[in-house]
Amino acid sequence: MTGTAFTSVRDAFSYLENFTNFEKKAFSLRNFRLDRMHRLLEIFGNPQESFRCYHVAGSKGKGSTAAFLASVLRAAGLRAGLYTSPHLVSYKERITLAGEEIEDSLFLRHIEDIRREIGRLDPSHFPGGDYPTTFELLTCLGFLVFRDLGCDWAVLETGMGGRLDATNVVTPVASVITPIELEHTEYLGDTLSAIATEKAGIIKPGVPVFMSAQKDEALRVFRMHAENKKCLLRYLPDMLAEFRCHTLLSGTRMELSWRSGNEESLEPVSITLRLRGEVQAENAALAALTLRRTLPEIPISVVTRGLEEAYLSGRFQRLEDNPPVYVDGSHTPLSVERLLHSYLELYPEPDTLVLGIVAGKRYVEIAERLC
Repeated sequence: MTGTAFTSVRDAFSYLENFTNFEKKAFSLRNFRLDRMHRLLEIFGNPQESFRCYHVAGSKGKGSTAAFLASVLRAAGLRAGLYTSPHLVSYKERITLAGEEIEDSLFLRHIEDIRREIGRLDPSHFPGGDYPTTFELLTCLGFLVFRDLGCDWAVLETGMGGRLDATNVVTPVASVITPIELEHTEYLGDTLSAIATEKAGIIKPGVPVFMSAQKDEALRVFRMHAENKKCLLRYLPDMLAEFRCHTLLSGTRMELSWRSGNEESLEPVSITLRLRGEVQAENAALAALTLRRTLPEIPISVVTRGLEEAYLSGRFQRLEDNPPVYVDGSHTPLSVERLLHSYLELYPEPDTLVLGIVAGKRYVEIAERLC
């Protein structure tokens, strides 16, 4: 697995794709094992221990929530790495400094390091007798880049599930869980409780959990896991006294206030997000709750500025003005329904829709809701 030096990041990432890539082929949960990921990180001096982090799991909204968290950390003057997936155009989108692109040379150097170290070993050096997967190598790469850049923090989005996800090798400052839906049922289970059990795998003993609204079946699982691991669980609906949002052409207007409690009360929030849609307001509220409870030293003015500045491509994104053209990556019935509600706030009349769905998604339910 050695060769001439990479001449472009595209070639370098193509090398990583040569390993088992579960984003492009069928697989079983048996293919996932954290001991292999731990072995890979040991080879590189455990870079995941060089920064504090937030760990985000869920079915929908976890990428945007991660982006909100990282943007606030950046606004506070902290060097924050952001690891998300999948990407739209380039693998570089997955590993950024709070959304800001990282120079090619850093990726080239660290992927070359990975190739050199992996080239010295055969599969038997890893638990299970297999080389690391593409996603495991990408996750390791992200940790190496964040360490090299001297990141104080990293915000890590799980790929799929949580319990056996390659990112689940950290002990975060907080575990963050966005809404759960029936998704990847062939791998995670065909009930909400089964899927919630996999997602709950990111909950660590004594680490606080911050969570968006959930259906009762999933909520019971999360509460049980948090109680068993003696974690303080903050459930967003229980924390909100008032919440309003309105989708605008320019973004999303959101206003919220928090319920009073025995602890120091939190300040109300009234801002306009760059990201459009009611779901983005809920993701921002979850990020705000997490940050105010874990990093209270960050002023509310900085929190609101970071939330306002956060952005991710492909989320109800306007591509053209005349006529208006939008794209969005919603691919579950609930997320499509929420997107449609926000879209109709802007354009209540019938419009043209182009829908593409990959195999394995609940396309009939999605189409029914859109129709």
